Amino acid sequence: MICEQSRLQIGADPAGSGAELEEHLRGCAACRQFREETRTLDGRIRRALERPPQLAAAPRLSASWRPWALAASVLLAMLAVLSLWLLRPSDTLAREVVAHVREEPESWLAAQHVDAQAIAAALRGAGVSLDLTSDRITYAQSCWFRGHYVPHLVVQTAQGPATVLILRNQRVSSRRTFHESGMSGVIVPASQGSIAVLTHPGVDAAAVAAQMQQDVHWLPDAT
Repeated sequence: MICEQSRLQIGADPAGSGAELEEHLRGCAACRQFREETRTLDGRIRRALERPPQLAAAPRLSASWRPWALAASVLLAMLAVLSLWLLRPSDTLAREVVAHVREEPESWLAAQHVDAQAIAAALRGAGVSLDLTSDRITYAQSCWFRGHYVPHLVVQTAQGPATVLILRNQRVSSRRTFHESGMSGVIVPASQGSIAVLTHPGVDAAAVAAQMQQDVHWLPDAT
């Protein structure tokens, strides 16, 4: 089960479960958080339907207006659900990037330069090439992310290390910045997908992303 399938299942039945879903959640912090938030919102909606806040705050409301108040509370609940689904795609990608990097904490500590062969192996499955020389890369892996293998690199800058995920199959319409778990990040559009950069304080993630936009080349025959 991939993240998109798990979220569809959670959204359809927040209280539900299943062996496949639970197995996915054990290894995906972003989807676990999504289920918690969805269940919280579902509980609030149920409470609103059982006892609309407008009625509790205005006991003298005439009987003729009570159906309208109930309808208004239901509408507000529906708008809350709609907002969650409209905002979730951008939120989720950033959170999944953070969750993935947190699952590989040793990547930040790597000090030895990765040789050109290892870098090529990390890039090959994603159909990209890179202009960076190997003496700037201290970590290079091909990682499973959202149903595809993507290069996970740690690039050394003058300010410190920066984690880079090259996401060929994840498109974004504009640059997104985010801050989570004490880290700063940016996701920028690219010609064949997007590039995510995550850094610790003091390292300019946007500058690294801009450089990567120039250094990454997308191979035309990749899928």
